[in-house]
Amino acid sequence: MTTTKPLILITGANQGLGFATAQQLASTGKYNLLIGARSQEKAEGAIKQLHESSIDSSLTPIVIDLDHDESITAAAKFVEESFGSLDILINNAGINRSSDPNATLRETYRAVFETNVFGVAVMTATFLPLLRASKYYDRRIVNVTSGLGQIGIAYSPTSEYSAKIWELPVYRSSKSAINMINAVDAVSLGKENILSVLAAPGFCRTNFGGGNGVKSAEEGAQPIVRAATEGTPKELFAKLVDDENTLVEFGW
Repeated sequence: MTTTKPLILITGANQGLGFATAQQLASTGKYNLLIGARSQEKAEGAIKQLHESSIDSSLTPIVIDLDHDESITAAAKFVEESFGSLDILINNAGINRSSDPNATLRETYRAVFETNVFGVAVMTATFLPLLRASKYYDRRIVNVTSGLGQIGIAYSPTSEYSAKIWELPVYRSSKSAINMINAVDAVSLGKENILSVLAAPGFCRTNFGGGNGVKSAEEGAQPIVRAATEGTPKELFAKLVDDENTLVEFGW
């Protein structure tokens, strides 16, 4: 299948921030979207919802379970056979706790890192050949992070995301790891004109946070969309598109 519009893959696009991101990108009519979810049923359900919202865009379901390498490999093979390349990858899918309420501390860390860190690292590495094969002038990898992952913010006595207010060491450390992965990728892939950039949606009212939050999923998706489609690699290098939709020089 050939396409003249940029092809964007969004993981975890069947709900929450991923769905809102897909909705905003699809509404422009400028992109072809791969709607990633853990099952075909969830991906197709999201696409049905998007079409019910009067969105008439190219939407393709794709099954990706970040906890399993074989699922990621199969997804990459599907994209290669169907489209030949990928223009923009949005690593959105993530969790903040184990699905097992009786999980030990080690099991909890393992579950969160399996998805948020190992899964994202394997996603990027597996899809990188498809990004390299793209002829699109503005290839990007967007990693969805959180202000909770910044060490300086955790220490801060005044930040609303301070560890004094929110401890959350498991989730925080997983996002700190993503920040470092992104930094290394930004430097190494910059030589190939592939931008790797961070987006921090803020605390949004989604299932991820139990429906709590200070912003809607639609508001939280805005910095993700901006990181994927706006600015230039030079402007966005070593920056974070934060939940106020501004560019922040990324520090420790």
